Amino acid sequence: MSEPTLTEHSTTAEIHVARPPQVVWAELMHPSARWMLGMNVETDFLPGSRVTFEGHYMGREFADWGTVVAVERPRLLHFTHFSPTMGLPDVPENYHDIAITLEPDDSGTRVRVVERNIETAERAERAHALWSKALSTLAGHD
Repeated sequence: MSEPTLTEHSTTAEIHVARPPQVVWAELMHPSARWMLGMNVETDFLPGSRVTFEGHYMGREFADWGTVVAVERPRLLHFTHFSPTMGLPDVPENYHDIAITLEPDDSGTRVRVVERNIETAERAERAHALWSKALSTLAGHD
């Protein structure tokens, strides 16, 4: 019997932030930024570097990890994400693929998060809700 792997479920969340991309980028890069809903993110933001995500979710501690794929300041942060709570083997095909893009507009910045390779439609919906909440906090709408 083969090991289960993720499927091509995905989600996209976006919001407008009434600040320029450079300011939004600085907030994204802050290790314990409020917008990350209490999660601490540790990395040097260099492509190929490890990234860790630690915090509490629904009363439980968690420690997830991934790899920085690409960084184009202040436009793109692309990384992978693996959580042991998924119950899947720690192999590359089981990592979520997450890209955060910032696009300037006339009144600030359009921030978009696309997360791919999510294991189920239900988890994709949950990821969408979490990203929407995080982006709302980033925009100051919380």
